[in-house]
Amino acid sequence: MKIHFSILLFCLSLSLTLANTPAVASEPGHVDLAPLAAAMDATPRVNLAFGPAMLGGFAETLRQKNPELATVLQSVKGLRVMVYEGVDSSAADSRIDSIIERLGADGWAPALTVRDGSTEVDLLLIESGQYVRGLTLLVRDGASTAVFVNIHGELDPVFIGQVIGRGKAMADFSLDGLMGQIQDQGNGKDDKED
Repeated sequence: MKIHFSILLFCLSLSLTLANTPAVASEPGHVDLAPLAAAMDATPRVNLAFGPAMLGGFAETLRQKNPELATVLQSVKGLRVMVYEGVDSSAADSRIDSIIERLGADGWAPALTVRDGSTEVDLLLIESGQYVRGLTLLVRDGASTAVFVNIHGELDPVFIGQVIGRGKAMADFSLDGLMGQIQDQGNGKDDKED
């Protein structure tokens, strides 16, 4: 649980401060992770899928307290995170290999590869001009844990680096607070209560 939680936090921080073969969707940087989910044949413990409307709403929620983080979040057009625990993650091995091969053929570059015992991490990205258009993270930790992430948009690595360098990337940000807001919105609650 420790490794996937750390990876999830890394991906969320990055996104906030920054069929057989899975198809690359028509939007630059977006990767369809559904075939990996099908290969797992299980319900993910965490299943997060946010598009530009929801991410834009989160950006506005943060704008007063942290305008830089809001600007970074506004540049993210989509975020997909799936975390599986206690399942046979080897079922997705061939699909993960296929997605890595397909992304490479489509111009994605391997940014990070880790092979440490039973832990395998692949981080791929695609750039266009000065922007990172997409990041895809595929993690297998042992035979029972898998994490799949895709973040896409117009991520400006220079601006994100400046925000991180000033130490303001996560200032006043609370993941618990954000999750509470999501639940409140799902329950029809509003910030403007009488």
